[in-house]
Amino acid sequence: MNQKIAVLSDTHGNQKLLRTSLQQEEKLDYIFHLGDDYHDLDENFDLLENRQLYKVPGIYHSGYADGSLQRAKSLEIAGWKFLLVHDISDSLRTRSKHDIVLYGHTHHPAFYQKNGIYYLNPGHLKKSSDRGAAASYCLLIINSNQIEIVFKNLQNEIIQTYNISQEKIGG
Repeated sequence: MNQKIAVLSDTHGNQKLLRTSLQQEEKLDYIFHLGDDYHDLDENFDLLENRQLYKVPGIYHSGYADGSLQRAKSLEIAGWKFLLVHDISDSLRTRSKHDIVLYGHTHHPAFYQKNGIYYLNPGHLKKSSDRGAAASYCLLIINSNQIEIVFKNLQNEIIQTYNISQEKIGG
């Protein structure tokens, strides 16, 4: 059975772009929000219905600075170990092994592998363009031991896709 995850970051209070991205997607099981702003999905009950939300604060949230909110969250879905952080430097503080580190903060979409771990930044949903990057988000579609990674824009167009399998991790 497929699991579908929307990965969003750096919404900075822009409800229009946040809602547009999630309304484009059907049959989501999970939403990962990687900060700035932590509370952007709190009032969007219609978008959260039948979906599990996992979120971490961004650097501008008081809970990030004072440590009252977790800067990093680890979770496992369908045998894949994920680490959610806003600033990639927060991933260095965790000792547990993860398959994929999801981070935001830079506003630039990215996907790469380093030392056997995949790193993914979905981009931003702050405004149509910010820091030289167009607004984007990412989907993770888990099917058995594979994940299809799909970067999308707000016109519901696919920007880039990648496929990884658990056999390739560490290789």
